[in-house]
Amino acid sequence: MQFHDKLPCDESAERAVLGSMLEEPDNIPLVLETLREDDFCNEDHKLLFKILVQLWTQYGNKWDFVILRDYIKKKGFENQIPFDWLEELYDEAVSPATLEEVCKIVKENSAKRAIIELGIELIHKARENKDFHTLIEEAQQKIFSIAESATSTQFHHIKDVAESVIELIHKFKSSDRVVTGLPSGFLELDMKTTGFHPGDLIILAARPGMGKTSFMLSVAFNIARDEGKPIAIFSLEMSKEQLVMRLLSMLAEVPLFKIRSGSISDEELRKLEGSALELAKYEIYLDDTPSLSTTDLRIRARKLRKEKGIEFLAVDYLQLIRPPVRKSSRQEEVAEVSRNLKALAKELHIPVMALAQLSREVEKRSDKRPQLADLRESGQIEQDADLILFLHRPDYYKKKPSPEEQGIAEVIIAKQRQGPTDIVKLAFIKEYTKFSSLELVPQETSQEDEISEILEVQEEEEELDIDF
Repeated sequence: MQFHDKLPCDESAERAVLGSMLEEPDNIPLVLETLREDDFCNEDHKLLFKILVQLWTQYGNKWDFVILRDYIKKKGFENQIPFDWLEELYDEAVSPATLEEVCKIVKENSAKRAIIELGIELIHKARENKDFHTLIEEAQQKIFSIAESATSTQFHHIKDVAESVIELIHKFKSSDRVVTGLPSGFLELDMKTTGFHPGDLIILAARPGMGKTSFMLSVAFNIARDEGKPIAIFSLEMSKEQLVMRLLSMLAEVPLFKIRSGSISDEELRKLEGSALELAKYEIYLDDTPSLSTTDLRIRARKLRKEKGIEFLAVDYLQLIRPPVRKSSRQEEVAEVSRNLKALAKELHIPVMALAQLSREVEKRSDKRPQLADLRESGQIEQDADLILFLHRPDYYKKKPSPEEQGIAEVIIAKQRQGPTDIVKLAFIKEYTKFSSLELVPQETSQEDEISEILEVQEEEEELDIDF
């Protein structure tokens, strides 16, 4: 095919790499940090590269031209690799300082060829009427694979890392804030976690009905409003209209059921309209595309990070995301999604909160309190997460909850890579599906007596240094 004759290839750069490997075997490890046999476009170059690596693997740097020549004769490669050509390559060697840049040229050309070949492959598959979504998924995955292989590994001397960490510690020390990450807006929780930090994967898990989505919305809104940060929410379960309706119910304190049924007063309508105007002031971006794959999510999140500068990302919920490639078991698929979410948090350098379902094992225990073993379908989630929060409402499971339990939600810090585990108690106002710090609950609500009693109990327990 004529098209293949025009594939990107810099044979002079390839010869410079091979000449440097021939002249100084100690250069071979440096080359191997970037290049592999398939990165060369010339077939003779591929063969010589393979031979040089084999010699280096066998002899280290203790080989010379005589050993190389004997090896080529023994393998019968004299026609493809003539000895006078080898001698010419010595003259094309470059200095170690230049070698790294030349390797980069060879690698980039290799990546460009891979992209062109992928394009040809996609053209054929598209003409064969291959399923559109499968075609897109394959293309995205292969593009990312090409991009990752073309990226050189970056090593950092511990001295440089230590210096940057000390600078960060100085910044923490000089700050008047104990919360050094993004605050959730719930003071007691923030004091125990120091906020959500860049690169962290935060798992928020609970059984259905505990208020996972509402808690996530509260956190996301608090970050957008109180910190002035752009945030993004990917909702695979609820529509964008449902999400906004919940937010309006929380802000305006108009019962969600009344909003959905249309039985609201003129005053409540005005409050909702005012809350909508307030919401419009903040940089909150919603994506309610169902059945997203990790590849789709990564592409959209990167776009939002680049174009809108988002500093917090929430996904509702983890088990609904499709892995890049179908696996043989559901557990493997969830594990792959979990790994991809952690990689996304590191790549974008922002906190990523992923909601997750818990197994029914929770409800078989007498106190119904979640444990790490209840994370549904994968222990990989526990391994990848930097922070795991469980939501638990004791009064949800009881016909006659005690006054101390009414309207109370527990945020259980089940795992914290950089801190202790603990339990934080919040108020949950069911009518608005709203979470609040206990001390901020309005005294005129119907929960006044219960909250007062709870506060008294907490004060007594703090005096006795009781840890919940």
